[in-house]
Amino acid sequence: MLALNLRLHLAVLCWCWLNIKDLGSVQAGLSKPVIISAVNTEPSLQQAGRNISVVGDDFVLDGKVLRIVSGSLHYFRLPSLYWRDRLRKLKAGGLNAVATYVEWSYHEPEEGHYKFEGDYDVARFIQIAAEEGLYVLLRPGPYICGERDLGGFPYWLLGKYSNIRLRTLDKDFIRETKVWMAKLFSYLNPLLIGNGGPIILVQVENEYGSYGSDKKYMGEIRDILLKHVGGKALLYTTDGYSPSLFMDGSIEGAVATIDFGSQSDIPNIIKTFRRYFPRGPLMNSEYYSGWLTHWNESLQQIPGDSVVNTLRIMLNNGFNVNFYMFFGGSNFEFSAGANYGQTYLPDITSYDYDAPLNEAGDPTEKYYLIRNLLSEYHPEIQNIPTPVPSRKAAYGEIALQPRGSILSSKGRHHLGKKYGDVMGSKLPTFESLRQRAGLLLYETTLNDTDGQLRIAKPRDSVYVYVDGELQGILYRMCKQYTLNIKCKPGSTLSLLVENQGRINFGNQLHDYKGILSTVEHNNNVLDGKWTVTGFPLVFNISADKPLEGENELKRGPVLFEGSFTIPSTENILDTYLDTTGWSKGYVWINGHNLGRYWPRVGPQVTLYVPGVWLRPQINSIFVLELEEAPKELMMQFIDSPILNRRGLLCKLP
Repeated sequence: MLALNLRLHLAVLCWCWLNIKDLGSVQAGLSKPVIISAVNTEPSLQQAGRNISVVGDDFVLDGKVLRIVSGSLHYFRLPSLYWRDRLRKLKAGGLNAVATYVEWSYHEPEEGHYKFEGDYDVARFIQIAAEEGLYVLLRPGPYICGERDLGGFPYWLLGKYSNIRLRTLDKDFIRETKVWMAKLFSYLNPLLIGNGGPIILVQVENEYGSYGSDKKYMGEIRDILLKHVGGKALLYTTDGYSPSLFMDGSIEGAVATIDFGSQSDIPNIIKTFRRYFPRGPLMNSEYYSGWLTHWNESLQQIPGDSVVNTLRIMLNNGFNVNFYMFFGGSNFEFSAGANYGQTYLPDITSYDYDAPLNEAGDPTEKYYLIRNLLSEYHPEIQNIPTPVPSRKAAYGEIALQPRGSILSSKGRHHLGKKYGDVMGSKLPTFESLRQRAGLLLYETTLNDTDGQLRIAKPRDSVYVYVDGELQGILYRMCKQYTLNIKCKPGSTLSLLVENQGRINFGNQLHDYKGILSTVEHNNNVLDGKWTVTGFPLVFNISADKPLEGENELKRGPVLFEGSFTIPSTENILDTYLDTTGWSKGYVWINGHNLGRYWPRVGPQVTLYVPGVWLRPQINSIFVLELEEAPKELMMQFIDSPILNRRGLLCKLP
C-alpha cells in the first residue's frame, strides 16, 4: 500500500494541511513553503482512483506534493447541526485539512448497541468536510486519549473481561478491536482517498510510545487497519519528539510523525528526528494551540503570538502541521476523562482548549493571527470572508423548584436501579454492574459507635450518610480517605459514589469505578450484607412524577426543576448557563445533558448551551445538585462564558 521508504517514519498526530505543487518544481530548502489555496483549486475532492504516497520527504497526492496544514476538530464534541459551520471556519482560517478522532465508546456505548445516525454520523461529518474543500486525517485508535472517558474505550470492556489488558496483545482486547474496526470501516471505507473520498491519512493507535514499547502489538493494530485501508490511504503514527517516544510508538509501514508545542527548539527537534528517520515528511501532528484544564486548577492558556511565531518557523522548515485543537468544543454528558499525576485530576466539562475557535465556535484573536500568517504564504486565503463571532443570548434568570432527594423512596424508584444484595467486603464496581456513569449507592448496617471511617480506594467522590444524614465527603482528588462519623449500633451507613471520569492517559488507564478497597469502621472491615443501588442518570424525567421526600441536601442529592420561555419571534441563539452559587452537579435542558458543573472548585463556572438544543416557547431544565444549593434557587443564562474563576477544594500534591 505505501509507496514509502520504510526508513521514514515521521511525526504526525492527527491533523494536517495540504500544499500542492508540481513534483517537477520541487526544490530543497524553500524559505517559504507553497501552501495550497484555501480556495480549492481541485475540481472535486471526491474523485475515484486517487493515490496518496510518500516520495522522498513529501506527501504526494496524484503526482503533486502535499503540504498539510490541518486542524483538529472532534465531531463528537458539538451538535451535528454545527459541523458545517465549524468546518467552514476552519477552512477560512487558511487550513486545508481537518483531523478527527473516532471514539469507540461514543458509537458503541453498550456492547453491540451501535450509534451511527444524527450526532453520531461520522461518515456524514467526513462528507461535509469534503464538501467544504477539506481533506481528512482520521484517528480511529482504537485508543484515542483526547481527554475522554477511558481514552475513548467503551467502559463495558472492563466489565465483560475482568482481567482485560487494554492496548496489549490480550486476545480479548484484540478480538473486540477487530469487531469494532470492521463495523467502523463498513461506514468509512468509501470515504478513503483511493475510493474517491477525502481521507488521506489514517493513524495507527495514538501516542503509543508514551504507554508501551511492544512492536508486536503495534504491528497487530497496523495489520487490522491495513485490512480495511489497504492501499487507499496512508497509515501514520504520532508521538512526542524524544526518541524514546517516537521510536517506541512507530511501526514499519506507517509514516512516523511527532508532536510538540510552541517555543520548542525546532532545529534540534529536526536534527534528533532525522538521526532515526533520515527521509520522510516532517510533520507535527499535534501542534498545541492551547492546553487542557482540570477541575481545581487555573484555566490553561497559550499566548497567540507564541503559537504563530513557532508556526512560522515550522513552515519555513518544511513541516506539515496539524493544530491540536483548532476547535475544542465541549465534554457533554459523562464523556470527560481524567489524568493522573501525583493524584487523580478530572477534566472540566468545557474543552475550549484556548483554541483558535472557542467553545461556541467563534474566532478568537489567535484565529486571526494564524489566518494572517498563512495569508503571507498564500494571499488567496484573504479571498474567503473572515468569520466573526456570532451573537449570544442572555435569556435571564430561571427559578428552580426542588423535586426531592434521589435517595428518597420515590427517588430510588424513579431514578435508581436496585442491583440487589452482596455479602462480604468486596463491593461490585460500576463496570461489573454494567453501569457506565452516574452514581452508585452502597448501604450496610453498622455495629459500632462513633469513630473513623476509612476507604483507601474511593473512585471518585464518596458522599457518606449515616441514618440518612450527610456526614462528609471523601475526595480521591484530594487523597482524602478517612472521615469521623457519628453513629450507633444498628445505624445505616450509606455510601454514594460519584464517577467523575475514567483516566484517559498513562499507566493507570484501567480505572474501575466504585469502591475498590475494603470499607473500615474503627479499624474493622465491614464485611456483612451490602445493598447496592445504581443511578445511571440517563433518563427522561416526567414532571408528573415528583420524587417528594427530603428536599434538604444533607439527606441526599436533590433534583430541581424549572422552565423558561423563548418568544417564538426571537432567533434562538447559543447561550451560557451561569451556575454561580451552586456547588456541584449536572444539568439537563430539553433532555440534553450539558455535563458537570462545579463552580465551588472551578475554574469553569458556565456551561455552554447550543442554541439548536433550545426551542421556541417552553424549555425544560433539570438540575441535580450533589452538595449545596443557594437559598435563592436561581440560575441565569448569560451571553459570555466564565471559565477562569478558581475556587479551591484542596491543595493538590
